[in-house]
Amino acid sequence: DVGMRINHNISAMYAANANGAAGNAVSSSLMKLSTGLRINNASDDAAGLGVSENLRKEVLGSTQAAKNTQDAISLLNIADGALNEQSSILQRMRELVVQAMNDTYTQTERDYMGTEFGQLTSELDRIANVTNFNGMRIFGISGEGTAAGADPSTVTNLSQLGGAQPLGATEVGSGHYFDIMTGADVTAADNAAYDPTGGGTSEYGNAAPNFMTIKFGQMDADGLLTTDMAYTGEANDTLYGVSATNAFSMVDATGAADPLHAANYANIQAKLGTLLQLIDGQSPTSATQGFTFNGTLSDPTGLARVNQMRSFIGAQTNSLQHTLSNLQVSIINQQSAESAIRDVDFASETAVLTKNQILMSSSTAMLAQANTLQNSVLKLLQ
Repeated sequence: DVGMRINHNISAMYAANANGAAGNAVSSSLMKLSTGLRINNASDDAAGLGVSENLRKEVLGSTQAAKNTQDAISLLNIADGALNEQSSILQRMRELVVQAMNDTYTQTERDYMGTEFGQLTSELDRIANVTNFNGMRIFGISGEGTAAGADPSTVTNLSQLGGAQPLGATEVGSGHYFDIMTGADVTAADNAAYDPTGGGTSEYGNAAPNFMTIKFGQMDADGLLTTDMAYTGEANDTLYGVSATNAFSMVDATGAADPLHAANYANIQAKLGTLLQLIDGQSPTSATQGFTFNGTLSDPTGLARVNQMRSFIGAQTNSLQHTLSNLQVSIINQQSAESAIRDVDFASETAVLTKNQILMSSSTAMLAQANTLQNSVLKLLQ
């Protein structure tokens, strides 16, 4: 009961308070409808804000992981393109060897073929050296990780393709192992699966849920055409006498070039036969005149090596395609969950806005009515 007091207009205060509350609600609705967000400030929904921020973190992390995965697929595609060309080169080299082994050609023509063979050998090296992603060489080359001052041509760093063997001490810097982050988080399982040395490299094992390591083997001429053999005729020639000038030349029993000695005809046939086996990936099983074994044969050579590397690349590419698809679905679902919490429902909020606008109008009208009540006191003085 406000009675006939004049110092305090309680009715007006009620109306003013209701008007202020309606005005704040209208302002809040306008902000939500303007931004499209139900939660603009922590005060809107503190708990919901925390959940939505965590979901937003996952969405942004997964989005970048999807980009990382796409980059990895691009890396593999570049490598596969280079290997496809190397395969064509090896096929041509094989043709030349088969041609040179035919007795319808003299040694003169055979040397012509050998010159092309040697040039193709150089092209295998060039492709291995220039194939890169973002300036990082993809494939290993001969001589990496050798001691200071050592002759790189005498050292090959053959690795088990797709396996854990290192390509050399400079592996990480030269970029033959690529650690790819395919998830949005780094977990304890990732850290446990990480090997910072990895036989000279850093890599993640298969148990890492958010990382994978793509490993490339040595794909230069040494890796493709040599195993654990040495050509005794030229100390530093790891291609057993294969060069641009004497690829198909006759050799004597010590491996020295001797094209004029008819008795050594069988040696060039043996040399060509060995090259044919190396190109096919059929590692020679015994020493051949002019060649000696330094140890046991292990890694594949020639076309077999290229095919094995491409098979590994194809398997990795298919795996990453599935990873990418899973990330894209995950991003959609996480974004949907975050939207349900954080985004405003326009239909519902519009109804709230309309209600509060009506309340604001009615409270303003009632405020005017409350202010006129004080005028009735003046009648007592008449």
